[in-house]
Amino acid sequence: MDKEKLEARRKAKKLQKELDRIKSEKNQKPVKEITITIEWKRSRMWGYNPNCEAQIHFQDGTFGRSPIYKCSGCGYDKESTVIADVFRDYLKYKLWNLSDESIKGGHGSNDKGPAPYGITIYSPNSRDFSGGIGTNCYYRIAEYIGGKFECLASGKTFDVYKYTDGVKSE
Repeated sequence: MDKEKLEARRKAKKLQKELDRIKSEKNQKPVKEITITIEWKRSRMWGYNPNCEAQIHFQDGTFGRSPIYKCSGCGYDKESTVIADVFRDYLKYKLWNLSDESIKGGHGSNDKGPAPYGITIYSPNSRDFSGGIGTNCYYRIAEYIGGKFECLASGKTFDVYKYTDGVKSE
């Protein structure tokens, strides 16, 4: 009897946590523009690794800075991984504004839909931006969610990108 109650409480707690996560994602503050600055730091083991920081201008006129996103390793696109982190933390609400049908297709499975590669839906309760897919994918992803992604500057040890909401790509 007590085990059944304990299991019921655990399930209820897990469900509430999932509902809170979804509510938090849907209620992210609407973004006007994001400037993403990536500084490449040398690692003896992994070559150059991105240290990414974003400046976010919100629709309500407020401003914020992201934490510093980092990744290391080899065998995948590290730059798009940190860009995905920024998109997850500030633009996930855009994915929840899309219908279930319009979000299909983006994760390379057989669900045949209009979403560009890099938009992922694992279940009806999970929508995400993929990392490790190549930075070029974010140009189409940004356009699909109603914005524009552009490279502002690039050098040997830095890259600067900008996402602007509500602007069509030329």
